[in-house]
Amino acid sequence: MNLHKNLISKVIIYSCFSFIAYHSHIAYAGADITCEPDFAMNSNEYQSCSNLPILYPANDNQTNMLLLLSDSGLATIAPLSADPNLWDAFYGSVPFEASSFPYVVSNKIPNQRKQLDSDDTFFDERCATLSSGKQVFNSQVKKQKLIPENEKQILIQAREKVDQCGDKIELIAVDPNWSVTTRQYASYLNASILFYKANYVAATKIYTVLATVEDTWLKETSQYMLIRTSLNAAYATGMNQYGDVNLDKINAPLIKAFLDHISTYLKTYPNGQYVASARGFMRRGFWLAGRQDLLINEIVWQIQNPKSKFYNLTVNQLPAEVNRRIFESRNFDPKQLKDPFFLATYDLMYMRKSSSDQYRPISWTQLNAQKPYFKDQQELFQYLQATHLFFIQNKAKEALSYLPQESYTAKNYLQLSQIFLRGQILEKTGQKNTAEAYWGQLLAHAKDNYQKSLFETALSNHLNAKQDYSAFIGKTAKISQANLQRNFITLVADAKSLQAIIQSDKSTIDQKQAATFTLLSKSLIHQDYALFKQTYAYMPKNADQYQGYNSPNEQLKSKPEFAEFIWNGTTITPQLKCNRLETLITQLISSPKDPLLNVCLGEYIRSEQGYSLQQLTYAEKQHSSFSGQIFSRGQVYKDIIKSSSKGDLQAYALYRAVQCYAPSGINDCNDAEVSSITRKNWFDRIKKEYPNTSWAKSLKYYW
Repeated sequence: MNLHKNLISKVIIYSCFSFIAYHSHIAYAGADITCEPDFAMNSNEYQSCSNLPILYPANDNQTNMLLLLSDSGLATIAPLSADPNLWDAFYGSVPFEASSFPYVVSNKIPNQRKQLDSDDTFFDERCATLSSGKQVFNSQVKKQKLIPENEKQILIQAREKVDQCGDKIELIAVDPNWSVTTRQYASYLNASILFYKANYVAATKIYTVLATVEDTWLKETSQYMLIRTSLNAAYATGMNQYGDVNLDKINAPLIKAFLDHISTYLKTYPNGQYVASARGFMRRGFWLAGRQDLLINEIVWQIQNPKSKFYNLTVNQLPAEVNRRIFESRNFDPKQLKDPFFLATYDLMYMRKSSSDQYRPISWTQLNAQKPYFKDQQELFQYLQATHLFFIQNKAKEALSYLPQESYTAKNYLQLSQIFLRGQILEKTGQKNTAEAYWGQLLAHAKDNYQKSLFETALSNHLNAKQDYSAFIGKTAKISQANLQRNFITLVADAKSLQAIIQSDKSTIDQKQAATFTLLSKSLIHQDYALFKQTYAYMPKNADQYQGYNSPNEQLKSKPEFAEFIWNGTTITPQLKCNRLETLITQLISSPKDPLLNVCLGEYIRSEQGYSLQQLTYAEKQHSSFSGQIFSRGQVYKDIIKSSSKGDLQAYALYRAVQCYAPSGINDCNDAEVSSITRKNWFDRIKKEYPNTSWAKSLKYYW
């Protein structure tokens, strides 16, 4: 992604995101927002784009839950991949997008549900076993000795035709001459076809009969399918045209039948092949019945009994289930939470910053009332107390007394959270030097990818402030994450640091090129033409081939777009000509106030090649490590309009000044806004004073 496009998008993204975070006190992953990380890591405001591998209020609920599941011994968390190429590296391992985190989490203890290989993609529960069910059915047919060989082929061929969910599947005509077992299997196949066609009443009748036959597989599987059939029948009663479920419209008798079928199956087949799956469906039934108390209890039981034959948690999916069916439910009642897993998630959620009128952070009294529920996890509870003191009560020093003695090593995510909060306390109490040394010690003792990346990011903020460029360069840089190096070079480094990076023997080619491009861009924007010319000499010899993602050379696609600075000039009129960029800059060094030269620089910046510099200007105006007045082509036009000089240059300036606001009325020229009255005056002037110019003739509006 182009540097300058990202800089301006960052401003827009963060503005939009602030709106979302402030207007939703319970926020979750899934918002369709382009993400960029926030390296500050010091806020309790919800951030889906910048989650940390610690128990943290700003994290998405799902992230916090996955960390808790890992500490409980249920989840394995693999390292997140970092962006490898310096120039387009936005993410390291930390911070990370909340939506990406579940993909690196897996069960540490196997789920006891029968797992089948399947490439099914489905949006409806009834379609989940379309292909895996075929594998099982065909396997059973082949093994069943009571089915003649020719009839086996008939059944298998019939099952092959069942390849979709919908009304197009034809039922099988059962031949009375087939063997009894064949006819039963054919009936099972018809029940399944009816199930996939959403004809649950007819499917239930057949499954009910088959649940009493001699064949053990048919008997058990049909009893299990009664669970799925009644579930889907109940769902259908509350589903609208968009696939959303209204729990108030769910048919209560069907929910009761669904739960009864689960009980019957588990009682009849206590060691059956579907017991884990059947037990898992109970959570669905409790949710549909509006019994959050039973749903919470069942999840807690599952978390506490991972060795059971009924264990059916898929840990990377559980947090989404908890969010949707518990925390997001209008039936949610925090009084039903009596387990550390749920309470810790809830507490962190209600220690977030929010301006919502409905939101109230959890109070110190409410938090301490939970203490009995944490009798087996007192360290976790004390961490929650410390977090409350730090973020809600603004008592950083008092928070320190709730943390363990200082340690540089962490064996789990709770300990990592404690260690990180201790560092935040140092930062908040103004102990900057001590904090920097602390992060450095932690980095030296980091045990895994997440710890290393977390501490590197924290330390980088101090090194950024000190302009310590040496920490970010070289193949063995102290700050090794490419995105942190890129952040320093493109956003933080001043002109002196960038020059040092370019000239250092330790810098890699990528670091030198990033520094060169950044120095060229910012020196030009800040009108330091001598510095631009000096830096221009460091561009690659084949700079015209550096076209970013449009580069014909695959290896240059992730490099700076140096081709932007190869501009061949333009002709405004035969009398108003602009030289190529390199020559233009040399002229500006000698005559920085020359009106035509400044108009020409404006022509470059509004060209396709230079337009990204205009976008970068917005970010530079908000914060910059560079000195020097920022170039504004809008101001150039205003100055020429105000001058006593008459002629084509002033006519063109009037035209361009009006066009700055085309077509939306929003200024695109980086200068101070003017009123529509002023724009009308410019419009009237060019029409009156320069009526025969093509510019005056082409203007129809003053926007």
